[in-house]
Amino acid sequence: MLPTLRSLLNRPLAENFDARTQFRLALQSGLYVFLLAGLLNGAYRGGERLVAVVWLSLGCVATVSLANIVLPRLLPVAYDEDRWTVGRHSLHTLVVLLLITSSNELILKVLGLARPSFGKMYLIVTSIGLFPIMLGVFIAEQRRLKRHLAQAQVLNQQLDRHPTSPDDQPNPLPGTMLPQPIVQLMSENGRERLSLSPNQLRYVESVDNYVQVHWLDDGTAQKTVMRSTLKGIESALGQHPQFFRCHRAFVVNLLTVVHADGNARGYQLTLDGVKETIPVSRSFLSAFDGRLKAQSRFPIRP
Repeated sequence: MLPTLRSLLNRPLAENFDARTQFRLALQSGLYVFLLAGLLNGAYRGGERLVAVVWLSLGCVATVSLANIVLPRLLPVAYDEDRWTVGRHSLHTLVVLLLITSSNELILKVLGLARPSFGKMYLIVTSIGLFPIMLGVFIAEQRRLKRHLAQAQVLNQQLDRHPTSPDDQPNPLPGTMLPQPIVQLMSENGRERLSLSPNQLRYVESVDNYVQVHWLDDGTAQKTVMRSTLKGIESALGQHPQFFRCHRAFVVNLLTVVHADGNARGYQLTLDGVKETIPVSRSFLSAFDGRLKAQSRFPIRP
């Protein structure tokens, strides 16, 4: 039971904390409160009940905006979209409902109207708001999943027609210079150095204060760990346009991509000679598709 619950709570979940998107959702939440609370309390007849419902709806818009726009900017680590899970979203939902409850209590007190205890108000708000919130998340996730699966299918069709091969495609981007024969990566202190052909390098992953460089030596997977930042590695690879930052923690060699799977967060890339799949996060999707469009081997359609 516990392993199943833990697996569910740790399940990745796509979320978009863009201010415009979240404010639109806040307006929809306010409209939902206005319609439901007005219907349940007979507020549409006018009078103080209508005034109360209007203020409760506005309070809902304000608190949902606060929770979904302000909190992610105040706590960027906790609200990292690339690490968002069902568990984090469930906890965030409870916080949102708590803020709405506080807003309701304050508004009813200011208006001088009868109000239930805080605990009872929280139960009422939760029973009314939990289902539409979770339903909205599910619908949005399914839409993203459907869109990303379709985009991945188009990409895979192009990959099947024009298989990736770093050796056969030395100049992947029109109008660019041929890559230098050697890529030299070094640690921050300059003591650790790694010299590779661009075609050997598969991807680089950032782990804490280190980077893991994954490359092939005569077809055998190798991993070199050095103290550096992904930004520094990205700068060192800047003269080689086949390398692309696809995630906050990954730089990938586009010429080694052999397959792509879509999920609600973006893509999962399979690379030639690599067992692990590499994520393309939502914030990098547009740039990723744009880079592939620039390559004649990958005419991705919108």
